[in-house]
Amino acid sequence: MPRISAPTVAEHRTRIQRQLVDAAEQILRSGEPDALTASAVTSAVGIARNSIYRYVESVDDLRGLVLARHLPAWLDAVESELATIEDPAERIAVWVRANVEQAARSGHGWLMGLGQTTVPSEATVKVMETAHAVMRDVLADAWMRLAEDRDAAMVAAGFTRGILESGFKQLDAGRDPELVARMGEETARCLVAVVTGRR
Repeated sequence: MPRISAPTVAEHRTRIQRQLVDAAEQILRSGEPDALTASAVTSAVGIARNSIYRYVESVDDLRGLVLARHLPAWLDAVESELATIEDPAERIAVWVRANVEQAARSGHGWLMGLGQTTVPSEATVKVMETAHAVMRDVLADAWMRLAEDRDAAMVAAGFTRGILESGFKQLDAGRDPELVARMGEETARCLVAVVTGRR
């Protein structure tokens, strides 16, 4: 049995897994995702290379664990912004702004890049799908309340996601986050006006 550095085996496992995720995040934030290897992570933590598989099923699972560390706070922050807003048009505009603001806080590029591996692990896919589903549901609900029919709502929701994705690209290009958030929100309001005739 390996030596443990905690009062119990369970606590030791939790501690080492947290250290592995910390090391993985540091590597991923460096902008060199290909540098995330079993050797690099275990070296940073100070355990044998093959020991990593006692804590995760694959190195790519660490991507999912890093995502799981950050995305819930992002989703909670957006939900908090929307909590007191009933008007669907306002919810759409604030949804865009709040997501841009969270992207700016987290450093969108490295975080969203985690799900873009050639063959992402099941853990990574699950975290990404859950986050995207939550975001889609909020947007779809607001547009269903505004648009004349389901097709129009889905098209409008798609355009709204396009506004947000464009905002993410602007952030990744180094544009001012406040400017990107404001223009994203204003563009969403213009889209609402066009779709609903509220000009």
